[in-house]
Amino acid sequence: MKKVCPLISIVVPTYNEEKNIYKCLNSIFSQNYPKEKLEVIVVDDKSTDKTIEIVGNFPVKILISGARHGEVSKMVGFKHATGEFFIYLDADIELRGVDWLKKMIKPLLENTETVGSFTRYFTQNSDPAIERYLTLDPLQRDSIYQFFSPGINETIVGIRDGYSLCSYYLNKIPPAGLCLYRRKELLKLVASYKMFLELDFLWLLVKNGFNTFAYVPEAGLYHHHAASLLNLLKKRSRNVTQVYLKDNDARHYRWFNLKTFRGFLKVALWVMWANLFIPSIFVGIYKSIYYKTWVGLYEPIVNLFVTDIIIYSFLSDKRGRKLI
Repeated sequence: MKKVCPLISIVVPTYNEEKNIYKCLNSIFSQNYPKEKLEVIVVDDKSTDKTIEIVGNFPVKILISGARHGEVSKMVGFKHATGEFFIYLDADIELRGVDWLKKMIKPLLENTETVGSFTRYFTQNSDPAIERYLTLDPLQRDSIYQFFSPGINETIVGIRDGYSLCSYYLNKIPPAGLCLYRRKELLKLVASYKMFLELDFLWLLVKNGFNTFAYVPEAGLYHHHAASLLNLLKKRSRNVTQVYLKDNDARHYRWFNLKTFRGFLKVALWVMWANLFIPSIFVGIYKSIYYKTWVGLYEPIVNLFVTDIIIYSFLSDKRGRKLI
């Protein structure tokens, strides 16, 4: 990294994140990467706890946003970023290891056609059981999201030293929007947006010919986002009402399409599967044996409750009812 160390912009949106923000920022500034080549921007939504006090201990730029919306804050930070490369990190995310930036930037420096690099999630034994269950999937997808989206392996077209090259198509984009991007290429396409819609931005990149990404599995992230099943359900409901249904007509990345027979049938099959419960028990047992951890037994519970909370979130919102 001594020869080529381009400026990297990292945006962290915050709102009352005093429990998480130190670990997040400490993992950034512990990187084996020149500190003068890091531009860290914290966009705070007027926190009422000690978030800003903690952030003040780090050499970051602080912006204040009153939107109370994480995606809006990410976009505010993105438009203020000046680095050659850009990534956002939620405040509850922690970089795994001190060479994270080295590993992530390597494929972007070696292959100019690669527009972004992404990694997988890892877990620790001290993490809540529900987080360890979610991390059985490298992208922390619940089974419902695995059912409705392609996996990473479906897109891999080449293996390199430390990473895999992935080729995306409009109908085959894994939901891995937390990427280290080439900032200018992305900005040209999304400058008019008010929210940082990561999956829609992936779609726009692919549509405009930027379809080569790099998967860097050994870099890794820790995502401390679901302390309990109830916490997970609240997040899934909020994602539906505050993100997915917001300006839905203008969205590009679609998890499902109820307007086609095939799309409707796929949704119906999943709803029946999840609510039958018993089939998921056997899948959970299989996962527990395969991954050698009892947390796989969360499978039937998560399938049932996440599916039904998503259905409820759609039906209880007039924007959601229009799509059904």
